Amino acid sequence: MHQVRYFLSMARTLNFTRAADECNVTQPSLTRAIQKLEEELGGALFRRERARTHLTDLGRLMLPHLDRTFEAAEAAKHLARGVGKAQVTPLALGVASSIDSDVLESVLAELGAGLPGFALSVMSASSAEIIEAALNGSLDLIIVEMPDDRPDRLEAWTLFEQAYHLVLRAEHKLASGDTARLADARDEAFIDWGGDAIERLSAAAASVGFEPVIPHRAAEPAQVRRLILAGLGCALMPRPRDCDGASRLRALRLEDVDVVRSVVLSAISGRQRSIAADAFVRASRARDWSLASAA
Repeated sequence: MHQVRYFLSMARTLNFTRAADECNVTQPSLTRAIQKLEEELGGALFRRERARTHLTDLGRLMLPHLDRTFEAAEAAKHLARGVGKAQVTPLALGVASSIDSDVLESVLAELGAGLPGFALSVMSASSAEIIEAALNGSLDLIIVEMPDDRPDRLEAWTLFEQAYHLVLRAEHKLASGDTARLADARDEAFIDWGGDAIERLSAAAASVGFEPVIPHRAAEPAQVRRLILAGLGCALMPRPRDCDGASRLRALRLEDVDVVRSVVLSAISGRQRSIAADAFVRASRARDWSLASAA
């Protein structure tokens, strides 16, 4: 794994001397380790041009994979240390109500299995409310849609891009294809489920020239789906995980508006993280969350 660590340092610095200093090894040792990795991968990872060093095509291709591999190994070591020392702390996690991910479930499952006594508390609300709770010290970590005016104190790691869809009953007149125009839904009743969704709907509808009619409200996405299936309206929301060809729901990509938000894992910069929080960050960054973003 030290070869991967040396490669990642080189990819950041593009300088053998600085990378060796960063890894606390001699430059010849770092060079030999990277050459060994190149032999294992079957090609050069860096291209040297006089005083400049660049990643090769293979190096650029390998970078995200090796980065995730290293993060996963570090997460495993950290979990093992926490178990060995029996140092387990609670985790207060905030998750925006618009976010529904099986990757999140797998991260929590890993922590539950690796940290005896793991005690989790979860808050679900709008991204703005979650961020405010974190700034006030009520939450250790948060997963939210990135706000346009991100507070300076918020340290953030992008997880995936979340696209909003028009969600309808399968037999709805607009559900004949895979896409729709939001403008064509101007006469439809919309369902408000609070959180970030109502803000996204209002802004998107305004951009195509109408104000949505919102007679119905629900507390969370599962209830929204029930109201849609009951024929009470449609919703602008991230694609439900159970919305496939066999489902009674259809999630349509929007042709006339682009409602896409970055979902980030965030912590308060400079605030010391507990073992559980640090393990969550490491395990999350070791995974490919882009699978959570439906097309």
